[in-house]
Amino acid sequence: MERKKDDADGSRVQQLEERVKNLEQMEEKMDSLKRKVDEVLLERKKKADEPRVGKLEERVKNLEVMESGFKMDCLKSKLEDVSLEKKKSDDADGSRVQQLEESVENLETMVSDLKAKLDEEKAKSSSDEFLLV
Repeated sequence: MERKKDDADGSRVQQLEERVKNLEQMEEKMDSLKRKVDEVLLERKKKADEPRVGKLEERVKNLEVMESGFKMDCLKSKLEDVSLEKKKSDDADGSRVQQLEESVENLETMVSDLKAKLDEEKAKSSSDEFLLV
């Protein structure tokens, strides 16, 4: 009877071991299925996010274009300001040059007049010496 009990216990242990083995196999299959479900969900999420990502990329590009346009406008404005300042400076320099040219002409006229007077004085002086001799 003890042998029957040992056989029964051995059979019961064997059944429990098979159940544990089956449960472990089921757990492995469940883990495998869970990974596949996760992969499928991830793929679906990627596909669902693609249009959104595309829109966001487009918005970023538009913002970059707007930013570069803004920078260009600022640069154009600065260039116009610098050009205006240069024109004012050139105009001022031009009028200064004109004033200097007029002063030079006046000085040349004065020098010419002085040379003429000097020549007259020399001529007068020569004629006075000629008369004195």
